[in-house]
Amino acid sequence: MLLPCCVSKRPLLAFWKEYSVATRSARSWINEPKPVASIRCNHVQVLTKHSYETNTQWHARLDRPRQGVLWERYQYDPLPKEISVIRLVELLPGKDDELQCKIHHADLDNLPRSSIDPGQRLTYEALSYTWNSAVFRKSIRCDGKILSITQNLYDALRRLRQLDASRVFWIDAICINQSDVGERNHQVGLIRSIYMRASQVVPWLGEEDEHTGTAFDLVRKLSTNDEYLEVTLKADPSAIWDNHVMEDMGLPHFPSYEWLALAKLFERAYFQRIWIIQELVVSANAVVRCGSLTIRWENIESAARLLISTGLFRALVKTYGHSVRPSFVKTISNCRLSFHELQGGPGMTFSLLLCSTRRFQATDPRDKVIALMGLARNPNPTFPNSIEPDYSKKTAELYRDVTGRVITEEQNLSLISSVEDQSDRQKHELPSWVPDYGYCQRVSILGLSLRSVKFRAAGETKVSVKWTEGSSVIMINGFRQDKVDKVSDGSLDYIPNDRGLVLDWLDMTEPLILNKSLKIDAFWRTLIANNIAHAYPAPVEYQNHFESFLGFTDKRNQRYLKSLGLEKVASPNPANPSLFQAYMGYVAPRRKFFTTQNGLIGLGPRSIQSGDSVCILSGGLVPFILRKGNAGYRLVGESYIHGLMEGQAVQESTQFEEFLVH
Repeated sequence: MLLPCCVSKRPLLAFWKEYSVATRSARSWINEPKPVASIRCNHVQVLTKHSYETNTQWHARLDRPRQGVLWERYQYDPLPKEISVIRLVELLPGKDDELQCKIHHADLDNLPRSSIDPGQRLTYEALSYTWNSAVFRKSIRCDGKILSITQNLYDALRRLRQLDASRVFWIDAICINQSDVGERNHQVGLIRSIYMRASQVVPWLGEEDEHTGTAFDLVRKLSTNDEYLEVTLKADPSAIWDNHVMEDMGLPHFPSYEWLALAKLFERAYFQRIWIIQELVVSANAVVRCGSLTIRWENIESAARLLISTGLFRALVKTYGHSVRPSFVKTISNCRLSFHELQGGPGMTFSLLLCSTRRFQATDPRDKVIALMGLARNPNPTFPNSIEPDYSKKTAELYRDVTGRVITEEQNLSLISSVEDQSDRQKHELPSWVPDYGYCQRVSILGLSLRSVKFRAAGETKVSVKWTEGSSVIMINGFRQDKVDKVSDGSLDYIPNDRGLVLDWLDMTEPLILNKSLKIDAFWRTLIANNIAHAYPAPVEYQNHFESFLGFTDKRNQRYLKSLGLEKVASPNPANPSLFQAYMGYVAPRRKFFTTQNGLIGLGPRSIQSGDSVCILSGGLVPFILRKGNAGYRLVGESYIHGLMEGQAVQESTQFEEFLVH
């Protein structure tokens, strides 16, 4: 509670009476957060509500009187929208709890001279962090006025502030007027340039804990000898459990406190934030800060890539839980590599970015799309409907329009492949062909244009789609190849260890094998989409791994498999059931097994039903399951169907039709 310095010509008793009335009135105000307002009581002004404050915080403010003038809230001066003018925040030196800064306007294309060294242009750093919460619990002074920020940002600024010199930053929550939608749209469009031109990007992971120092030390060990460790551990993945081998590699025993500390590091929320992808991909110099500790971002990248390429991350997940996710860092690393490879070119396709980042998180679901726009390339610069950030649109509207534009611009169906099962959708008002980007999609996307996978179900045909801006209907050329016959009752979990369910699927396939429509290898190849790591089709020796996976605990299973024609394949490598299970775990979980009326087998969405149409869409890499409705079709999802993945269904005489998909 802030009071004026003096009360002029008023009896003190009357003043305190009015003050008491105003205070009680403020305390009894409604329980939900309100915008800033004030109650004026003659010579007393009482701040009644702070943006985003809870009642508890508000009452605490009332119970904490201070002397002096009531601080005025910071008001943003508007920025020109036609040019690349941004705000920069100058963090003033200090050592107490009160943080002070100055706000400056600067033209990103023509930065002013430095006040410290007039011979040099002003340089700035860009902060990369997560809000953690939309509740602004802390305040700082900007140009002598009050600006509210999140607790995590407040902690970062206290750690980054210097004792004797100012430090200049670009920070989204301070440098963008978040309440001005037009400014947000414009400034978000500049973020790629802002982080690319920063002298340093500072990823802030949060305050350090008792594990952080140990984790950073292990990260440095892993990244320093990553090539040697990768070769050794790939040759023998079980070496991680051998203390002598780990010692020879200079690594701690597993499990141990050091590996626990590393697991805790990769559990941090920062790594799952969608905005950090663009911020780190374009940065030339990123130094991670966690409390008082620092480490280069490249070290964390190298460690994450090593953990995944060697399979070490599986041991971490098995021992310390599923929240250990170095794969987020590897995704960012992959984007960085692609971006720098194409630095002289147009960038990366938007469809690949959207598909690859479905598991990242955002407070505002629209950011799952908008946060990636700065990285996307435009294959056709003359395309009239350029994709721009637009926070004025509702989430479903933004998702629909971006998806329609990307499909028509890029002329590929990857985004349609990435549509999640309808039972997982959170935005049910979306057209069936539009992904719900806000949903954390953990099912692998089969129809991505990756170099290692050679799916081309539509052969050499080109994508043929029509979509009108703002429409919920898309027209795609294609043909109906088959219909779904039988569908399994269940689907595998993310760790596919349910051998009984796999045997049920094999029972569905048995009649097709016995009547010579299929061979047994079609079944095991379907379970792994006929693809392992960088090899397509899967090597024939994986038949041994499959037999070992299903039959190693049960002699009856072994006899059953043999009766279906499964024989051992000569191979120098011993059968490894875990290897087959690992690759099956990439494809089969959260999908149902089905047969078709033409005697084929496949994996499809959990919502697949008998009678659904198996369709080949022009330019599609995989077959799609569509369901006939009153006014057209609805997309059920993509599928793997053994025998249709390499264009076998496309003939010169094939008649294409137009599918109207809602």
